[in-house]
Amino acid sequence: MAVGRITIEDVAAAAGVSRQTVTRAMNGLPEISARTRDHVLRTATELGYRPSRFASNLAARRKARSVGLVLGSLRNPYYTELAAELLDVVTPRGWQVLMASHEQGDDVELVAALSGQADAIVGYFTGPEAALVAAARGVPLVQVERPATVPGMHAVILDFEAAIEALLDDLRGRGARRFGLIESGRPATGGYRPTRRRRAYERFAGPGSAARVVVADESIRGGADGLARLRAEYPDVDTVLAFNDLMAMGAIQRAQLDGVAVPADLRVVGVDGLSLGAVMTPPLSTLSIDRRALATEAADIVGALLDRAEPPPHPSVVRTVTPRPLWRESA
Repeated sequence: MAVGRITIEDVAAAAGVSRQTVTRAMNGLPEISARTRDHVLRTATELGYRPSRFASNLAARRKARSVGLVLGSLRNPYYTELAAELLDVVTPRGWQVLMASHEQGDDVELVAALSGQADAIVGYFTGPEAALVAAARGVPLVQVERPATVPGMHAVILDFEAAIEALLDDLRGRGARRFGLIESGRPATGGYRPTRRRRAYERFAGPGSAARVVVADESIRGGADGLARLRAEYPDVDTVLAFNDLMAMGAIQRAQLDGVAVPADLRVVGVDGLSLGAVMTPPLSTLSIDRRALATEAADIVGALLDRAEPPPHPSVVRTVTPRPLWRESA
């Protein structure tokens, strides 16, 4: 048996059939029995074989492209808005989108499942990059927000360093003096690691700000709980940055419940740029992520990779999108 990538010859040898029989089975062609086809397909699956798409005609591949999309949660409107943008971007190209979320399993499992159906996979991944690339079996991966560090993994990253530095400078110009952060995570599980948003905040928020951080569940309720704990420990905080818009909405609700006026007594800013934030009272100021730009960059990477004649893994391709402040009335 060959070491490394499984070939069609490996499948033929393991199944005890000819190379032509494997080709007929993989492509659903006639002239072989259903029993033989099932035997070959089962053998291919056991070996982890994936037919090379690079041996096909490029024009034919363009007509049949599909993209897997792995999202954090379909309950978070940020991800559903991103999915809508990706659909808008790829539909004119004639591509299809296959969708999955972490609610269905961990991202390595999802990538393994999608790799048999999709030409490329885009998503929010948290698992080890090497494990994800192995699970993809030659299918290009484009991850969002996290830098790519191994061949076969590509990325659209969000420049939170520049974005949060600019946001905090603008907030100081609006009178902010003592910042606090409601971070996303569950420290009690032992799996918490500071996010890139937190690291950027701690770098640019000024003396003492790194201590004014609470970690809460990534939800409206988590934002409310986070604000209560933050104000209990640091009552002098006058400006709160939340990990995302949902948490910021929860923080506004809790402030109002506690009789704290937003923004007169407390400024609240989210991160995402959800359209839902515009209907809050007061409307939510936010560090807005351009989801159309993100989707376009990801689709452009996918298209360029699939057009390459050489087989994977390809050197990492990385694009950058910088979030921008969207000022409403909460700050």
